[in-house]
Amino acid sequence: MEIKLKQCPFCGANIRIVVCDDEGNLHDEDYENDPWSGLGYRLYHDITDDPTDSCPIARHEREGEIGIWIYDSREEAIEAWNRRV
Repeated sequence: MEIKLKQCPFCGANIRIVVCDDEGNLHDEDYENDPWSGLGYRLYHDITDDPTDSCPIARHEREGEIGIWIYDSREEAIEAWNRRV
């Protein structure tokens, strides 16, 4: 059973999980098949997905991801995001 990410509590937009290396550099999904510099996952909320145009946690693509955490698995990232009260 696939667990889905909760929507953003500020604007209702969908949050994505993106693939990165151990330093937090973003990679495409193919990187998971041959991770040459470690493998991690980060949470991402693009400002273009923000229906309110004023979400405090949405980011422009060049600004990066939500927070500083790099998770070891997609499941760990989902659990951390969905755990909020």
